[in-house]
Amino acid sequence: MATRLPPGQRRILQKVAELGEPALAADLARALGISRQGVRAQLLALERKGLVALDARPRHGTLVRLTGAGRRATGRALPLVGEVAAGPPVFAEGAVEAYAERLSDLLPVEPGDFLLRVRGDSMIGLGIRPGDYVVVRPFQGEPPNGAVVLVLLPGEETATLKRFFRRGGEVALRSENPAYPELRYPAGAVRVQGEVVAHLGVLPRGLRPGA
Repeated sequence: MATRLPPGQRRILQKVAELGEPALAADLARALGISRQGVRAQLLALERKGLVALDARPRHGTLVRLTGAGRRATGRALPLVGEVAAGPPVFAEGAVEAYAERLSDLLPVEPGDFLLRVRGDSMIGLGIRPGDYVVVRPFQGEPPNGAVVLVLLPGEETATLKRFFRRGGEVALRSENPAYPELRYPAGAVRVQGEVVAHLGVLPRGLRPGA
C-alpha cells in the first residue's frame, strides 16, 4: 500500500511512526516543514483511506494515531506467516495469517514493562546473548525461586540479570554460564528491580552467511 501513496502522505505516515503515537498534527507540520493546513489536508486524505485515526481536541490540537493498515503501510508491521518446526520438518505454506504491529502482539508485554539491551554472556545458557534485548516487568515483593530477574547487587551501581533463589535468610543469584560462580548475599541486601518476561535476540554473526 505504501508504494501507491503520494509521497507527501507517505512522509506523514513515517513521521507519525517516528514521533510516536499519538502525534500532534502541529508537531507533524513543524517536523516536516509544511503548513498546518497542508498537514490537515493530507491527514484527512489518510483518514479516508483508513490509515490514520484523528482525534480533534480543542485544548490540545489534533491527535494522530496510525491504524493497523497505517502501520503496515510504513513497513513497521511484520507479517506472521505461520509456524516453523524446530523438530521434524513441516510444510510452510507462506500465507500471511496476521500482522504484528506492536511488540505486545507477539510477546506478553504489559503497560509499565521496559526493554533492556544485554551486555555480557552470563545468561547465554538461556540463549540470551550480548546485544539481545529482554523485556522486564517491575514488581513489588519477592520473585519466585528460579525466576530470571534484574537485580542490583550490594555495592554495585549497575544492574545484572540472574536467576533468583531464596534460601532462608540468604539469596543465591545464579548465572546461566558455568564460567560465572553463584553469588550469595543476605536477603535484605539484594534489590530486585523486575522479572524478565520475554527475550528478543538475533542470530549470532558466525551463524549468518556473509555476516
